[in-house]
Parts: sequence; C-alpha cells; structure tokens
Amino acid sequence: MNNSSKDNTSRKEEILAKSRQSKKDEGMEHAEIKGLKLGEWLGSAVAIILGALAFFIGQDESIFAIGTLVFAMVFGQSLAVYRFKKTKYYFAWLILGIIGTIWFFVLFIAATQEWDKLLGLLWWSR
Repeated sequence: MNNSSKDNTSRKEEILAKSRQSKKDEGMEHAEIKGLKLGEWLGSAVAIILGALAFFIGQDESIFAIGTLVFAMVFGQSLAVYRFKKTKYYFAWLILGIIGTIWFFVLFIAATQEWDKLLGLLWWSR
C-alpha cells in the first residue's frame, strides 16, 4: 500500500468518526425531506379537492380557511428559499404569500363574524 492510499483511508476514517460524533444521520435527513415533499403534494391535492367541494356547496368560510392555509404555506416556503437565494422570483412569491394569507384570513374572519359589508368589498357574493 502506498502513502496516498493510507492517507485516503485515514482521511475517510476521520470523516466517518466526525460524522458519528455529530449524531447526524444523513439518511434520516433525506427521508425527512422526501416526507415533507410528499406531504406538500398530498396536502395540496387535498386542499384543491376540499376547496372545490366547498365552492360547489357554497361554504365560503371553508374556502377562506383553506386559502389562508395554502397561502401561509406559500409564504413559509418562499421565505425559506428567498433567504438562501435572494432572487426576485422568490421575493415575488414571498409577497404573494403574505398578501394572500392576510387577505384570506380577513375574509375568513369577515365571513364567520357575518361582516357582510366587508365581505362584499373583498369577495363576490352569490
């Protein structure tokens, strides 16, 4: 065995030792990320189905609640990515998420408190 092979082997062992000490499990982190992505897709699909059902049966309060949750998710994801990338694209999504969350939340409050004038200003009525 030559010197460079011994150096590589000792370097690998050193890296493995540091990894074990940090108690980070990269496989678990990967699984968590995959789980979050799957949850995002499933949550989005359920939100679309529930929103469509609420629309067709006339439950505006449910539409507003779902809209608040969806835009809050957009806001959270955009904020996380914008902090890292700092692009105009993610900044636009961040602003959309903030505005959408606030708008749907106000609509939800107006609908549940029966503030018809405010609701009429912010949303079409049936």
